[in-house]
Amino acid sequence: MRAPGHGAEPGRDAAVGRGALAGPDPRRPRGHLPAHRRLVALAAAATATGAALVLVLAARHVTRAHIEVTRDEARMAAALWEASGSDGAAAIRAFLGDRATILPASPPGPAPAAETAPAPAGPTPRTAATAPAYAAGTLDPAAWITVAPRERSRTWPGRATMIALLGVLAIAGWAARMARSAPRERYPRGAASGAAAVLAAVAVAAHGWAGGALRDLGAYRAAQEARAGVAALAYQDFAPPTVALGAAAGCAALVAALILFLLPRSARPRALRRILTGWAFIAPAAVLLLLFTFGPLLFSLWISLHEWHLIDPVHPFTGLDNYFALLLDARWWSAIRNTVVFTLHVPLAMAVALGLALLTQGSRRAVRWARLVLFLPSITSVVAIAVVWKWLLNDGYGLVNRVLESAGLGSVAWLTSPDTALVTLMAISVWMVVGYQMVVFQAGLSAIPRDWYDAARVDGAGPVQRFRHVTLPGLRHTLFFVLVTSVIGSFQVFGLVYVMTEGGPLGATDVAVYHIYREAWEFLRFGNAAAMSWMLFVVVFAATWLHFRLLEGRTAHV
Repeated sequence: MRAPGHGAEPGRDAAVGRGALAGPDPRRPRGHLPAHRRLVALAAAATATGAALVLVLAARHVTRAHIEVTRDEARMAAALWEASGSDGAAAIRAFLGDRATILPASPPGPAPAAETAPAPAGPTPRTAATAPAYAAGTLDPAAWITVAPRERSRTWPGRATMIALLGVLAIAGWAARMARSAPRERYPRGAASGAAAVLAAVAVAAHGWAGGALRDLGAYRAAQEARAGVAALAYQDFAPPTVALGAAAGCAALVAALILFLLPRSARPRALRRILTGWAFIAPAAVLLLLFTFGPLLFSLWISLHEWHLIDPVHPFTGLDNYFALLLDARWWSAIRNTVVFTLHVPLAMAVALGLALLTQGSRRAVRWARLVLFLPSITSVVAIAVVWKWLLNDGYGLVNRVLESAGLGSVAWLTSPDTALVTLMAISVWMVVGYQMVVFQAGLSAIPRDWYDAARVDGAGPVQRFRHVTLPGLRHTLFFVLVTSVIGSFQVFGLVYVMTEGGPLGATDVAVYHIYREAWEFLRFGNAAAMSWMLFVVVFAATWLHFRLLEGRTAHV
């Protein structure tokens, strides 16, 4: 009796293998597609969906602009009715023709909202606009004027649609060709680049169409204002939705690229499932980062290229003018100088923290309590610390000056003198961060093998030599971590300055982040503030990069 699987016919096995490669697996459920076919179909669908979303966003933006122009015409017609007196109806007919409907208000009673105005007898489009018209000396509307939207010459981006159709057809042809072939082991860079190029071309074409349509609308509104002889009270110009179109095209291209990234792994179902499982776990955090970190970052970069005021709806594009203006802004460079000076407390804090870490090693109860007391400022609210220290260092009733006076020493203007204010903030910062750095250094010290110290003692090394040749090299990476994070934190100092000095006295504590805050929320110049933020980012990035380079050089030397 033959064991199962032994003595099988090789010809039959080969035929079965060829059939499994050439045709569908009879054991596969009906309607089930191989992984690589589903992936290429999803990539094509993502590209098509992104192109359609770009077209819809452009068309909706232009439609909203048409609705706004119709509302402006209704307001112009109401102002024309009020100015023309008894000939108001004739003036509106001459101005808007059959598009305007005048309905008398229903006296008496309070003025209804525009949404509750009486409806005209005939059918009215949903995009029609209604405005109240007032008679001289009255507070209640005398009539309601409803204006139907005019016929639009540009209702859909035709050129962008043709580009989208051709691009999607090309991607679909590639997907059909890939679906008929076996999975490949290489990333399809050409397909990913093609999808990104199609989406970019559709976004550019839709942006151009929207820009032309909005320019025509602006010219039409200006012409209507000239005909009516009254202003529409329109405080904003029409601008194409550049950010929305770019974000839609970019997100669709990113999704298509991620799907195509999985294509070479489709031949290994287990690896594909593992990757998809990992992506599923990181997807919530990735979405949060995209929405609340990278999205605002890119939007701030966009704002920095415009003259962006909070109360002004018009945001003209200025290019790099905000950055060039900062190069000549003495107050900004003074804030940068104050920030750099404030950063000089970092080496002192690190030295104090390392000394405390060496002194508080051990597990005795007194040592544990000392570590707790030293660590408390690091977990206390910055605002609470600032308020307490501001009270302690007050010139008139501060406890510190009272103690100095009782000891026969003169009081010190800790926070009100330009010579001492920044130094005082630096000392408080040292007190705040030294506990956290001490804990980090203690973790690094515990990772150094005790054998190194024993070997150094056997070789006759004293405490100073052991510290220099064993402790410091063993803490090299810990020192670098503390240095980089402390420098970045010192460049971002804000709470102490905001609560204790507000940038004074005479700008002595006006650091970079507080300067950006004032530029944005006090002077409402968000374009300048965004440019300052990006310049500060460049400075911090350069400092961090230099630290990394120095560490790499020292590591290679060692």
